[in-house]
Amino acid sequence: MTSHRYWAMRTDQARRAFTWRELRAGRMRQGWGIRPDDNLEHLQRIRRAGGRLDDFGREVWLGNRRLLPTEPGSMQVGDIVVLPHLPRYGAWSVVRVIGGYRYAVSDEPNTWNGAPDYGHIRDVELLTDERGIDRVREGVPEELRKAMRNRQRLWSLDPVAEQVEPFLVGRPR
Repeated sequence: MTSHRYWAMRTDQARRAFTWRELRAGRMRQGWGIRPDDNLEHLQRIRRAGGRLDDFGREVWLGNRRLLPTEPGSMQVGDIVVLPHLPRYGAWSVVRVIGGYRYAVSDEPNTWNGAPDYGHIRDVELLTDERGIDRVREGVPEELRKAMRNRQRLWSLDPVAEQVEPFLVGRPR
């Protein structure tokens, strides 16, 4: 077993085509990144200085802080991320994190208010092809299927890491 961690990250399924296009371009994007002040590095500075976040800033921070590699227990370069329902519903895509966090709001509107969004970005290498991994195909362990049930935006798959490894065969680590 390697020292990297395993994650699952739920993304906006109403904008699946956009999210998939961005993944193929090496950008794993997450929502709740709408305003310039939603940059996690900015929110981290406020928190470290003892400042208070407004309600929306607090929601952005709580839902996305593990995308910021300087946070304890966060996603790091080399970590593996499984994304449910990409490139299509019922399939999973797998990526390896290859870069740090950056913030750039997309022009693509979000689904809840039509505003630009998806500003939280981690650079990734896509490890699966256009078909993704069919979650019900033979060889996908039931324990991994259960672990992939959507819980929140980002959750750990470390307890089933050994079951993710077979899908990385032939990929440099």
